Amino acid sequence: MISVIVPVYNRKETLERCVQSLRGQTYSDLEIILVDDGSTDGSGALCNALAREDVRIRVIHKENGGVSSARNAGMEAAKGEYLMFTDSDDYAEAQMAEKLLEGIGGDDIAICGFHHHYQGRDIVRIPRVPGQSGEENFLSLYGQGFMNMPWNKLYRRALAGRFDESLSLGEDLLFNLDYLRRTDGISVVKEALCHYIQDDTGASLSSQKRADRLQLAKRIWRESREFYRELSGHEDESGVINARLFQDVLDQVEALPFDQEKTKQEKLAVIEGYCSDGELLEASEKVALKALDYKIIHFCMRRGWIRLAYGLCELRAALVRRRQKDGEQEQGHGQ
Repeated sequence: MISVIVPVYNRKETLERCVQSLRGQTYSDLEIILVDDGSTDGSGALCNALAREDVRIRVIHKENGGVSSARNAGMEAAKGEYLMFTDSDDYAEAQMAEKLLEGIGGDDIAICGFHHHYQGRDIVRIPRVPGQSGEENFLSLYGQGFMNMPWNKLYRRALAGRFDESLSLGEDLLFNLDYLRRTDGISVVKEALCHYIQDDTGASLSSQKRADRLQLAKRIWRESREFYRELSGHEDESGVINARLFQDVLDQVEALPFDQEKTKQEKLAVIEGYCSDGELLEASEKVALKALDYKIIHFCMRRGWIRLAYGLCELRAALVRRRQKDGEQEQGHGQ
């Protein structure tokens, strides 16, 4: 049996779509555990109503503790040999559970591709692995971002640890690294079997949250490097793990134009602080970035071209705002 854990917090509008996609799985030996994490919008009552429609659905109601707390509560209640996770605003293809179960075989984890819905686009993400060695396959999946989340994977429940409830960033990746320490093999299913719906609001981080996020990003970088050393016996010379750190940093840099609380000079000071950070400077020596905007802004920051880096971020922000405006106009015309 597969236990599917769905953390729920104020997702009344999308929860039923999520649950129906799980009820409609071609592999039917499931238990669907809905963990209502203190919702205030009626999601808890909807969980109860959905449970009355299908004996495979169980509901846990708890005080709000965050998504990691909800997932941990679901794992504590799970009875299946295998675990899957689905977020309550996402949904699964009908054959997801069946194909992941077929794919896992004698390995300990199966990973599939997904549809990434963002700013009106459906981006199909399919994992690719070289198949030469475990360390090469890990680096490939890490670099493609497939280690960052739990909702495109099938786990063996007996090997699963816990999500760190103290973290608000990177807890999924750390859960996966901890799990992989107890595994012997990774299976890859080269199909997009679930749908990830990304919130496309351009909300910025407060200065305190930004500082916290940088420290968390550096912790994830250190632990990822340590895991790779344990796996391979040497440092990552490809720059893939360093790129993960810089992607987090550059995401924050690109969000600065959306920050309504800071002056331009304060924003420039934030970028200058990143440019003088010792660990970031160390990591910047070898970085395997893929996105062109990341590469250009990273190039500017390495050379201390603070104003140019910020100007490029402003240009990107203008394009994002224009795309959002065009999308709103298209929706208006369609009504």
